[in-house]
Amino acid sequence: MLSRRKVPIIEFLKDRIYLGAFNYPPQDTETTVHFTIDDALPYNSFHHDFGPLNIGHLYRFAVTLHEVLADEDNQNKAVVLYSHTDPRSRANAACILCCYMILVQSWPPHLVLAPIAQADPPFMPFRDAGYAPADFGLSIQDIVYGLWRAKEHQLIDLKSFNLEEYELYERVDQGDFNEIPPHFVAFASPQQRDYNAPLNYPFQQVLDYFEANDVNLVVRLNSELYNKQEFENRGIRHMDLIFEDGTCPSMLFVQAFIGAVECVVARKGKVAVHCKAGLGRTGCLIGAYLIYTYGFTAQEAIGYMRFLRPGMVVGPQQHWLYLHQNEFREWRYTMTLSKVPDESLGGFYPLVSIDSPQAKGNTSYKSTSSSSSKASPPRTPERSIVGHPEVDPQSTLPVPTPGQPRKNSPSPAHSRRVPSKKHYGGLASPVKGATNSDDENDDDDDDYDDDHTNANANDPIHDRDDLATSPTNKSMTRRNISERLTDKQQMLMARQLRSSSNPSPQRVKRTASYQVTTTTTTTTTTTLSSSPPVDTLRRSSRISSNKGVRKPSGTTNRKRIEWKAGV
Repeated sequence: MLSRRKVPIIEFLKDRIYLGAFNYPPQDTETTVHFTIDDALPYNSFHHDFGPLNIGHLYRFAVTLHEVLADEDNQNKAVVLYSHTDPRSRANAACILCCYMILVQSWPPHLVLAPIAQADPPFMPFRDAGYAPADFGLSIQDIVYGLWRAKEHQLIDLKSFNLEEYELYERVDQGDFNEIPPHFVAFASPQQRDYNAPLNYPFQQVLDYFEANDVNLVVRLNSELYNKQEFENRGIRHMDLIFEDGTCPSMLFVQAFIGAVECVVARKGKVAVHCKAGLGRTGCLIGAYLIYTYGFTAQEAIGYMRFLRPGMVVGPQQHWLYLHQNEFREWRYTMTLSKVPDESLGGFYPLVSIDSPQAKGNTSYKSTSSSSSKASPPRTPERSIVGHPEVDPQSTLPVPTPGQPRKNSPSPAHSRRVPSKKHYGGLASPVKGATNSDDENDDDDDDYDDDHTNANANDPIHDRDDLATSPTNKSMTRRNISERLTDKQQMLMARQLRSSSNPSPQRVKRTASYQVTTTTTTTTTTTLSSSPPVDTLRRSSRISSNKGVRKPSGTTNRKRIEWKAGV
């Protein structure tokens, strides 16, 4: 087992910074000092997700590392950041150190990734916050390149980062929102008992922050849980692009969103985007804009967003971003803002093809939000038999997921999400009493009581109506495909089944004559030596320092961030 296997020490800076993993607290020596962040900076998981650590964790990690390096007793010692040997702890420790090298020390990505590229055992990829089995991995390399691209485009800067503000507003009882620089605020849907109800405290926090920080537009992606007039009364415009929870937007919605954002950015404003929890659907549209504008890959965009707001982009939405990323980048050269405003989008100008009449100012313009997508329906067994029946594309949804992640309102005794436990042999069990609903019609306006706590936080999970139609239900009636076929199609199916189950003597004889005789071939395999050449240079010899952390050659003109102790 990995927990009993010795994990090699990885060198980042010769004689100065190392990365390790131990099953026990290692003892400091005359030449080595150890420190860990496993307990000091835990990741708060939604379900089975375990990282990556966020920008607030990175800030605190940088302060801690600088204090260890600056200690007079450690001047001539090697500093080892260590974690437990379980794969999740190792991945988080390696990722936070790599992010530090990118954002604080300004190392290029290839030098940051070189020490961990061939680590044995390899580092575990991160997963989404959904309840379905993980089918899309996010590597440390994806996180590193996402932060590097954001840094190159000047989207993120730790010198202007406000740790206190970040950790305050990410809490459910304080508004549950995070800025995604440079133009976005991602947040969970505000909620009201009814349109005339007094504003609860989290909603009031959201309104005050948006008004003070140049948020000019709010985009709602989920069903109505509040009165949009509350934003409009503050001079903030409001737009609806509503689609189902756990699904992906149509291309027309993405084009409308990007066009609206471009209009707001041109006026030096910001756009606030929310769905139910401000994670899945919100991440889809913000991620599409990052790819369209800055050339992120899908993995880089997801890594960058999760570094700022953990849990963003869930389940099939990850694959949707990956599959359409090239299309979003091409729009930069094949589409432009319409010259005809769309009243259904609040008078904003959506993206349209450069050859379209709207790009030339033609007023005969069909509303973007009411247009239907032309995506082909999924291939099903029935469709394989009867051909291409007429299917409404809008009724075709992605693969359903067991539920979308939700944040629970914190009580004085616990934080906004359940801290992830240490994993040594298996996955963590689901949190008792956690909500696993993706139903937009839930009574979510009752989430906040008068004390601003979640009145439903400890309610048991309600039985789902769809359990009655599950394959394990004995009372379920079996679907018969032939009920939907014409008489002619049923006759054709019956003829094909008879011919395959009761072949004629001629068919048997003809089939036997075409039997294939297999032969065995002996293959000789040559094994090459895996040992490195004798004259191979040590990687660490190019980047060495005896006093603190130093940037590699070629980046000496960049200034190092000064950190204050005790943050």
